[in-house]
Amino acid sequence: MADRADHPGGRLPAVVTGRNGLDRLAEPGGPFGRTTAVIVADGAVVASGYAGRIQAALAALDVCHLHIVAPGEPTAQSVDDVAAVVRAAGAPVVIGAGGGSALDTAKQAAAIAGAPHGVEHYALGANPLPAAAPVVAIPTTAGTGSEVTRTCIVTDRNGRKVWTWGDELLPALVMLDPAATATLPAHLTAATGLDAFVHAVEAVTGRRSNAMVAAPALHAVRLVLDNLPAAVADGRDLDVRLAMQEAAMLAGLAIDGGGTGIAHSIGHSLGTLAHVPHGVSVAVGLGAALDWNVAGTPEAFDSLAAVIGRRVGSLAEAYRQLLAATSFPAAVRLVGPLELEADGLAAAMIAVENRPMYDNNCGRADDAERLTLARATLRLWDELLAA
Repeated sequence: MADRADHPGGRLPAVVTGRNGLDRLAEPGGPFGRTTAVIVADGAVVASGYAGRIQAALAALDVCHLHIVAPGEPTAQSVDDVAAVVRAAGAPVVIGAGGGSALDTAKQAAAIAGAPHGVEHYALGANPLPAAAPVVAIPTTAGTGSEVTRTCIVTDRNGRKVWTWGDELLPALVMLDPAATATLPAHLTAATGLDAFVHAVEAVTGRRSNAMVAAPALHAVRLVLDNLPAAVADGRDLDVRLAMQEAAMLAGLAIDGGGTGIAHSIGHSLGTLAHVPHGVSVAVGLGAALDWNVAGTPEAFDSLAAVIGRRVGSLAEAYRQLLAATSFPAAVRLVGPLELEADGLAAAMIAVENRPMYDNNCGRADDAERLTLARATLRLWDELLAA
């Protein structure tokens, strides 16, 4: 009999689905017994009117603050600023509404508000997080899975894309409202949906994969393949939108237990060096690394190939077809050319903040292979720009 292995994972937040989920915020005594709320939302959520719907659901509370986060991924300064708002509010419920950046900002601010330190004090697991205020997560994209993960990203004051981790970062309640994603533009629908796909692929093939990782990861793959092209083509289909929200959540559960791999070490490096949005960067990272991964560790991809209905050796081609079916090159063109050298990208892939992802990959890359993967990334980027 094989040795027993632990399957570590975090708790699963309560999840509410459907267009009436906001009714939960109007419960007597306020959500989680809190009479004060801080809403952390991105500008798109405000512009669409969805933030107003959240405020209306919280009308009975004593105080409700709305904090609009700046565009782009969270910075240490932006997280610290929101933490100051949460701290000043006393004992609020924190409601994050938006893409992964807004959710990560809300989660980190809710945690660090319980102590005087800024978020950089906790970066890369340097110090344990304090107890957090309860968080309600309302994703308005379908990609990051931040609503169910114990990991957040933040750019430190030196410009590095780093991470925080802890049970304290798990929301207390998740609301999957497909109407919240209905106005997401096609290029963002594609990039965020591919982010969910990359999460699922890397979790199920990574070194920490196990049965509890594979189950949500493989179903997330099914949901993305069945629904992402349709979501890109017609974002008004709420059934498709909800299926993509569920895919992102399931992929988030998978990476929370199984972690990510070399596509994410590439993607985070592109984020640090060239400020490439996360979904775009990891989607390109998987495209650059998939052939190499399959060639070196084909057995890691058996279950994935079975779900997709392709031979292991044809998975890279299947992924290229998915990129085309979702008009992904349009998202790359919005970023534009990269002024990067392969040597610099290869070095960033094993920086301390990216090393856990690199080491969790199914295949081990030596220095020469890492440089080859960096060159493949830049070559693929140029191909997508020209597509």
